[in-house]
Amino acid sequence: MQRQTYEFIEVSDGQFPLPITLKQNNRKLARVPGLVLMTTLAGLIVVPQIVLAAYAFASPEVRASLIDHPWATVELAVALLFWVGLVCWPLRSMLMAMICHRLVEIRDREVRVIDETPFSTVAWRAPLTTYEGIALDVCSSLSGVRYEATLVHPNSSRSVVLMVAERIGDREIEELCRIFGLPRLPAGRMRGFGPPGSRNPGADLAAVAA
Repeated sequence: MQRQTYEFIEVSDGQFPLPITLKQNNRKLARVPGLVLMTTLAGLIVVPQIVLAAYAFASPEVRASLIDHPWATVELAVALLFWVGLVCWPLRSMLMAMICHRLVEIRDREVRVIDETPFSTVAWRAPLTTYEGIALDVCSSLSGVRYEATLVHPNSSRSVVLMVAERIGDREIEELCRIFGLPRLPAGRMRGFGPPGSRNPGADLAAVAA
């Protein structure tokens, strides 16, 4: 399953002492205008090209011309696939964001995740000891700027967003580090920036104190 970014995270009991359960999803109504726009754009761009391709295959003259000029046929096919992919890929991403949701449970020093869509359910688990630490990142999108506190795994597909907010302060990150017994990592670590295992001394002290 493609890694999905979630905009809304509900914490069990509204707090973080272990064990915790996180329900992650996206605000569906906020994505409807973009989905309608992309669907309209896909119809305006893709449908005429599909009709043109169907006409080309149905017409003996055009089909014979395409057979006589194979390189031109390949170029037209590549151009068609390019335009279809250019429009349909973001449309797919919007649709998946609307129908995907994730359930995260952290207990007994283990992270358990269930990713669900109407078409599939993918479950996996990883020991908490395999995680490197917690990173705070600032993410920007068309909807604005937000902060994400992420439990970072060496395999980025196993990283788990713990908190999403318009603002997350150092106190919140230090508290998460204390609860999970993990160090604070530099911003961008989840995306592969910064040295692996980089530690924040303050977070280390908090973890030792726990």
